[in-house]
Formats: sequence, structure tokens, C-alpha cells
Amino acid sequence: MAALRFVGLSSLCLLAVAGCGSDSQYYFGDAARRDGAVPVMDGSTPADDVAVLPCADGQPRTPEGLCPPPVRTDGGTPPTDGSTMMACNNVSFEYRDAAATSVWVSGSFNGWGATVAMGAVPLERGMDGVWRVQRTLPRGRHLYKFIVNGTNWIPDPANMNREADGFGSFNSIIEVCGGASACGVATEFDWRDTVMYFAMTDRFFNSDGMADPVPSATDGDSNTGPSGQYEGGDLRGVTAKIPYLAALGVTSLWLSAPFENRNTAGAAIDPGADPRRYSAFHGYWPSPANVDFTNPAMPNPRPRVESRIGTEADLRALITAAHSASSVNGHGIKVLFDYVMKHADTESALYQAHNDWFARDNGRFRLCGPDNLWDDPFWGTRCAFTDYLAPFDFENAAARNWSVNDAVWWAKEFGIDGYRLDAIKHVPLVWLTDLRRRLSAEIPSPAGGRFYMVGETFAYDNRELLRSFVNPATMLDGQFDFPFKARACEAIFTPDGRMSNLADWMASNDSFYGPGSIMSTWIGNHDIPRAIHFASRQIGNCREGSSPGNGWNGAAFSQPADAAPYERLGVSFAVMLTNPGVPLIYYGDEIGLAGGGDPDNRRSMPWSDASLNAHQRALRDRVSQLGRIRGQNPVLGRGRRTNLSSDQDTWVYRMDGCGAGFNAVTVAINRADSARSVNIPAGAYTNLATNMPAMGGSTMIPARSWVILRAN
Repeated sequence: MAALRFVGLSSLCLLAVAGCGSDSQYYFGDAARRDGAVPVMDGSTPADDVAVLPCADGQPRTPEGLCPPPVRTDGGTPPTDGSTMMACNNVSFEYRDAAATSVWVSGSFNGWGATVAMGAVPLERGMDGVWRVQRTLPRGRHLYKFIVNGTNWIPDPANMNREADGFGSFNSIIEVCGGASACGVATEFDWRDTVMYFAMTDRFFNSDGMADPVPSATDGDSNTGPSGQYEGGDLRGVTAKIPYLAALGVTSLWLSAPFENRNTAGAAIDPGADPRRYSAFHGYWPSPANVDFTNPAMPNPRPRVESRIGTEADLRALITAAHSASSVNGHGIKVLFDYVMKHADTESALYQAHNDWFARDNGRFRLCGPDNLWDDPFWGTRCAFTDYLAPFDFENAAARNWSVNDAVWWAKEFGIDGYRLDAIKHVPLVWLTDLRRRLSAEIPSPAGGRFYMVGETFAYDNRELLRSFVNPATMLDGQFDFPFKARACEAIFTPDGRMSNLADWMASNDSFYGPGSIMSTWIGNHDIPRAIHFASRQIGNCREGSSPGNGWNGAAFSQPADAAPYERLGVSFAVMLTNPGVPLIYYGDEIGLAGGGDPDNRRSMPWSDASLNAHQRALRDRVSQLGRIRGQNPVLGRGRRTNLSSDQDTWVYRMDGCGAGFNAVTVAINRADSARSVNIPAGAYTNLATNMPAMGGSTMIPARSWVILRAN
């Protein structure tokens, strides 16, 4: 049943549109329940707590209390699902912050009144903690902001349609009756369209055949198993493979941290369980100089790129090549750096000069692992991962300012588009809010309306924890969706999995993280065994992580020889690349690269097709096909998903709700080991895999496969 709130008229985030859903919301409608529920649409009389407002243009309500569909004046099409349309200029604003003491909205439509007495419109806080107000606005384009607690003017966190206000922040833009939909303009760059690829530089491509190993680090053959040593991958190597990424459908590149790292080998987190020694090939052991940011634009000395992977010129050339790439969406490849703010190498000049910036307990570092402090309310943001990585105390303003200055400098100096923020739950929120404030002020016109920041919080079953860091205006745009990974793995890979369970769970997840949020969906990453071994059913626990037992036993994780694991992995990519969120491809997962836990999951990327089996090549072709389809059909990332059917093995859904310029796309998934028949709604379509005409009706989906159809 469609919510009365959907109308698809404005650039605003509509509650019925997947992907909307954090600290503020707005919608068009003629009736809204005070408890946030959808008004009755089953023919019964509206409940007493429904605010019955006049119908658009003075039309009388039906006996059931509903408004008849008005004539659309903006060229949009009426809904086909039986829902009722509302007046396009009846606008409701929402802001989600239970701690606020007052919230007003002010803008060009009310003379920018700074107080209620001067015309600002107060929002009322409901029992659910959400602030709301509904107003009829003149048709056309308007600017606005929320005024929180009487003095704090902020742009709407949910509305990425904004422009600079001339004072270091933004005005939100609302197009009333005839403006762009919540899906934006199809031809403009939008982060919701992107496909992200994580390239671990040292293991991706070695451009010159050379390596610069760290003495005493445990070596190995990274082509077939684990290694703790630098293997020679470099920035020039990533640059050389930009055309490969573009052909794969990649439109954003997450690059392992390129900053100067520790130059000596380090022990494992638990040396008693793992006696091996590691280099900083992964980039997670920053070793900065004692950089003075008195002038933030001209730090002294200049922060350094890790010399083992290249030079500053190499890094600039990589970013230029990515931005200039011929990508499937026509906007090049955006670049995100992995940023590691939690700690600094004890051998670094920064630590030696400012060891009072780092958290201690009676003179020693508290260790997160051995002391089991990962979730400690105090030490969880102050504990050390190991004794040679000094944990910053970001309650110390000087330490926090240094780190934020450093992050802002790298972002501005190299013109990147976003950050992946490592271990975000292990630093105080004040660091994150300070960083967002600075980036918003100093990068006023980022691509897609946001400098995209996505966090890592390792929690498969605590969505509330992940959500606590998400607010595009003040914190993260999104997080890597660990809960999605577990449920997609269970539904698609395990013998008794059910696609219907995944469909139901995703329906609950679409708006969980709030309006304006963009989560990143994933099925494989650098901290767990390779996805192909979950898909092959060698690993049955979808939450299994890394350990010395699975990280240093490469022989136990050989490349599967049969087709089924690669086809199941392909099904997981089909789900991710046809749904909201930023789907992540961990390097090598597009070919089902084998590997156990860390560091076996960081094998060197194979570049010779002769070294791949036929199933690996077929998977890569299908991922490329999915990337092309997503890049050319932005409704997949920006639209609203309607579940058409689901059972144990199949799931059929439609992505639509974006209006003109965004043809609806229907996706049919089959995870079974044999073909299954599904029903596609009647109509004429184009099969996006073959570009051939197709018709609705009973459709046979091959084993471990999918069909993607665009409505003509």
C-alpha cells in the first residue's frame, strides 16, 4: 500500500523514496498522522489522530476522508498503485533531533525571519522526537534553513539540493510544483549512482616490477597466499589500471591511505597468538612528521606521501586520471582516501614532539584487544590497537585540531572527493563533527553536493550504533553496511537462506539511517575472508572474521573450480548494483579471488587472463555489465523499490518513483541451483543485459542468475 506522503514533485527527500530517511525529512501531502504512521487507505474512517486538512484546490473529501487525485500541473504522471495524489505546494518539513529545544524554518518564502515574531515558522516536536510543520508555499524555487535552538542556522541535512550562502555554509533549495524530483537531474552527478572500488595500492598493480621491503617483516608469496611484506604495488600502477576500472563500471575509487607510514616491522595485535611481523603495506600505521599547521594552507614541513608507493606527483597524476576517466555515468571516477585518525606510529616525529597528545592510563597505553576495551564507554575511544600505535586523545583540543587540519589539507591539496574514515567508533564524535564543519566551510561546492564521508563501524547486528554516526550535515554521509553484508550472505549463499527474508529486511533498512544518508553495501572487504569462500559454502558463518588460523593458511583457501560459487557471488553483486546505496567492490572480488583472513585476503591482484579460470572471467564480465546498467539507469540508486514477489529462491522488485527521465527498472533475482519461473508485470521492456525487447508475464530465470528489464 502506498503512503499518502508520496508525490515525486520536488527536489526534496520524500518519505516513500528509498534512500531518504536522518535528521530531517520533508514531504508533500494532505494528511499526516501525528505518530508518523501512514493514514488509513483501506476504506475505513480515518483515526482521530489524523490531522484532516483541506483537500487541494478546495475539492471535497471522499466519505472515507481521503482527497481525490488532483490534476497534475507539473507534467508528472499520476500514481498507478491506487494511492492518492496531494497538492504539489502543500509542503511539510521534518527535522529529527530529540535533544533540540526549538526548531524553526525560515527562508525566502517568509523573508528569512530570524525569530518567530519576525516570521520564522516553528516546528512542533512529536512523541517520537521528530520536529514537524506543514505549510502551503508559493509555487517556484525557494531557499531555506532550519534554525535550531534559536540561533543555529543550518541547511537541511536531508536535502542535497543546495547552494553556497556566501558565509561559508549553504542554503537548501526547494522547488515547489514543477521542480526536479527527489531523484535529482538524471544527467547530473549524484553519489547515489556510484559504484565504489577499493584498491589496496601495494597489492593492486606493480608498475615497475620493483619493491622496497621492510627489514624483518614476514614475507610470503602474495600471488598465492599471505604476506606481511611490501610487494611493490604503487600509485603509478593504480593509474595504469584506471581504464580497467572505468570498463568495470567503477565510478568512485577508495584508495588505501597514501600517507607516510611506519618504516619498521611491527608485531601482531596479539603476538602470543600470531608471532609474525608485519610491514605497513596496508597504510594503516601513519607516521607523520611534526607538521606545524599554524597556517593550515601552508603546513611546515609538508605532509608526505608514502615513498614505497610513489611520490606526490604520482598521486596527483592518479587523481587526474581518475577524474578524467571515460566512466559509465559520464562523470569520471571520484576519489576517496582512506584516512586513519585513530593513532600515530610511536617512531613518528609527531609522537616524539607531542606525546602529551596521546591517551595513557598511569603512563601506559591501554590495549583495546588484550584489555577487551573495544566497547568500553571511556577507553573505547582512547585504547591502542597495539603498543607501537599511540592513540590520540581527541578530547585534547590541540591534538584534535592537528588531526582535522591534516585531513582538511590532504582533501583540499589533492582535490579529492571524499574520505573513508577508519575505525570511526574508536574516536570521539567531536573529532568527526569538527571535521565535517571544516570541510563544509572550506570545500563549498563538492561534486554531487557533498564531500562524501563513509565510516567503518564493525557491527553486524547493531544498526543503532552505525546510525549514531550518520548525519550528512554534521557527521558521516553513511557507513559501510555491515548488517547488509551478513543478511545478504545468509540469504544468497547459505543452503537454507531465503530471498524473502532479505527483501523484508531491506525494506526496513531503506530509511533506517535517515534522510540524506547514503550507506555503502558490500559483500567482501579487507578484514574478513574472501567473499568467494562464503559463496562456495566453505565458510558457513556469515560473520566470520580474520584470525591467525585463517589468515596464514593460504593452502586451505584455494581458487574454486566449479561455476556455482562465482555465480552466487554474481547474484550478490546483482542485488547490490540494482539497489540504493553505494555498492563496494573489494579489489579481486570481481574475479572471485581466493584468500582466507587478513593478510591472505590481500593477495596480489592477478592481471593475466591466462591465470584466471573461465568462471572468474565470466563473473568479471557480469560485474562489468551490472556496472554499466547502474551507470546508465540512475533510478537504481535514486528510486523507490517496490517488492513485487519473493520466496526462498527468487525476488522480483521494481525501482521507480523518479518521474520523467527515469524509466522504471524491474529486477528478477534467482539464487536457486536450477531455473525458476517468476511473474513480471505486463508491459513492454528492454532487457538491459542484451538490449533486446522483452515482454512481461511468466519469465524463466536461469539458475543463480538475474534479469533486469527497463520499462519502455
